[in-house]
Amino acid sequence: MSNSTTDSGIKRFEDLRWRYLIALSAIALTIVISQVLLQFYISQQESDSIEVNLSGRQRMLSQRITKSAILLTQSNDSQLVVRYREELRESLTAWTHAHRALLEGDAEIGIKGTFNSKIRGLFQQIQGDFEEIVAGGNALLTFPDGVPSNQSDIALNRILSHESSFLEGMDQIVDEFDREAQLKIARLREMELFLFGVVLIFIFLEVRFFFWPSAKLVIQNFEELAAKESKARSLALELSALYESLEKSYLDLSAVEVELEDLTLFASCTPEGNFTFFADKFSLIMEFESQKPANFFDWLEKQGYESRFVSQIRQLVLEGKTWQGDLKLVNEEGDFVWLKLHLVPTLGPSSEVVGLLLISVDETEAKEAQARSQEIYKDKLDKKLKEQQYRSALILEGQEEERKRISRDLHDGIGQYMTALKFSLEGIKDVKTFQEENRLKVSKKLVADVIKEVRRVSFHLTPVALSDYGIPAVLHKFSEEMGKISKIPVVFENKTGFISRMEPKIENNIYRIVQEAVNNAVKYSEAEEIRISLSHNSKFLLLEIIDDGIGFDMQKLKEEGHFKASGHGIFNIRERVNFVNGQFELKTSPGEGTRMSIEIPLDQ
Repeated sequence: MSNSTTDSGIKRFEDLRWRYLIALSAIALTIVISQVLLQFYISQQESDSIEVNLSGRQRMLSQRITKSAILLTQSNDSQLVVRYREELRESLTAWTHAHRALLEGDAEIGIKGTFNSKIRGLFQQIQGDFEEIVAGGNALLTFPDGVPSNQSDIALNRILSHESSFLEGMDQIVDEFDREAQLKIARLREMELFLFGVVLIFIFLEVRFFFWPSAKLVIQNFEELAAKESKARSLALELSALYESLEKSYLDLSAVEVELEDLTLFASCTPEGNFTFFADKFSLIMEFESQKPANFFDWLEKQGYESRFVSQIRQLVLEGKTWQGDLKLVNEEGDFVWLKLHLVPTLGPSSEVVGLLLISVDETEAKEAQARSQEIYKDKLDKKLKEQQYRSALILEGQEEERKRISRDLHDGIGQYMTALKFSLEGIKDVKTFQEENRLKVSKKLVADVIKEVRRVSFHLTPVALSDYGIPAVLHKFSEEMGKISKIPVVFENKTGFISRMEPKIENNIYRIVQEAVNNAVKYSEAEEIRISLSHNSKFLLLEIIDDGIGFDMQKLKEEGHFKASGHGIFNIRERVNFVNGQFELKTSPGEGTRMSIEIPLDQ
C-alpha cells in the first residue's frame, strides 16, 4: 500500500471523527440548553404552587382567628382562656407572616413575592380588612384572662365585621394565583414542544449532513477493505506458491555438487604468504577495492582462524604439500563467503618452494542452499513430530474413552446382572438333596468371585475414585488392590501430603503410568516390595516407582531398540510422560532393582 493511499485513509477517518464529534456536541448542547430552560420554568412553577397553597391557607387561618376570638370572649374557664389565647396568638402570627410573604416574598418558604399588578391591587383592597382583624386580635390578647368587658366585645365585632370581606378578597386572590399558574404551565408546554421541535430539527440536520455521509463513508471503507482483503489473500496464495518453489530450488541446489573443473586461480603469493597477484573474480567476491590484504596467512588470522591452525597450513605448504579445505570468510561488506580452497605450492629447480597458488571456487550459494534445506528439513521434522505427538495424544484419549465405556458396561451391565443372579440364588431355600445344596453353595461362591473380578477389572480400567477424590486416593487404593492380587507388597507413600487436583487428562495419565510400571514390576522384577512414592514442591510433582528386584541391562535393551517400539511398557510410559509435558528418568542395572522417576509441572 502506498504512502499516499495510507495518508488518504487517515485523513478520511480524521474527517469522520470530526464529523461525529461536531454532531454529538450539537446534540449534547441542545439537550443541555433545553434542560436548563425546563428546570428554570419548573422552579418557577414550584414557587407558584407554594403561593397558591399559602393564599388558600390564609383563608383557613382567618377563620381560625375568628373562631379563637369568639371562644376566648365567651369562655369563663381560666384554663380554656389560656388555651384559646395561645391558639389566637399562633394563628395571628402565622397569618400576618404569610400575608407579608405573599406580597414581598420569603426565601425561607421558597416564594419570591408577587409582581402581578392585578394581584397586588386585590391585596390593596383587602389591606384595610387585614389591618382591622390584626388590630382586633391584638386587642383581645391584651385583655386580662377571664375578665369580659365591653372592649373585648368591640374587638370581637371588629374581627367579625371584616372577616367576610377579607375572605371574598382572598378567594379572588387564590383564583388569580391559580390562573397565573395555569398560564405558566401552558407556556411551559409550549416551551417544551418548541425545544422538542428544535432537537428533532437538529437530529434531522445531523442525520442528513453528518451521519448519512459518515455511514456512506464507512460502507465505502468496508468495501475497500474487503477488496484489499481479497487482493491480500490472492497475494498470500501467490507468495505461498513462491515459497514452495523457493524451497524446491534450495533443495535442488543443495543436491548439486561443485565439480573440480570449476576451480579457478584466485591469487598467488610468496612462500611467506605475501600476495603477488589478485584475480578479478577473487576481488569481486571479497569486495576488495583499493585496500587489499598484504599477506595471506595474516589475512586468515584476521578472519578469525586460530594462529595454530594457520601455522599448520604454512608448515604443510612449505614442505611442498598441497592443502585443501573449506574456508568461511567475511567480505568487506560484512557478508559470509564460502570458498573451497586448494593452496598449491610451486617448486623451483632444486625442488624448493618458490610460490603459492590459491586455486578456489566460490561455493557460497551451495552452502546457503544447503543451510536453507536443513532448516526446511528441520521445520518439516518438527511439524511431523508435533503431528505425531498430536496423534499419540488422540490415541491415548481414545483409549481412555474406550476404557471408560468398557468399565461402565462391566459395572452397570454385567455387574448388575451378576448381582441380581446372586440375590436370586440366595433366595433359593427349598433344597431337597445334599448334592443340590452343595451345588447351590458352589454356584453362590462362583457368582461372588465373578462379581469381585468384574469390580477389579472395572477398577483397573477406570477407577471411579479418580474423578471423585484425585490421584493420591486412587494410588493408595491401587497399591492395596495390587498387593492382594500379586502377593507382592505394594506400598504407597504420599511424602509431602499432596492433595491438589489436576486436570483430568493429567490425572488419568499419572494413573496409567503407575499402572504400567507396577504391572511390569510384578511380571518381570521378582521383587520383594514395590514402592510408589509421591512428593511435590511449588513447581513440580515427583512420582517414583521403585522395586528391589533383579533389574535389567538398559544399554542392551537400547541397542535392541526395545524402548523405541510401541506396545512395550517403557515406550508407553515415555509417550504418556511426554503427553503431560513431564520429564522421565529410568535407573536400573542387573541385580540392583529399578527406579523410575517422573517429574510433572504443576502450573499447566
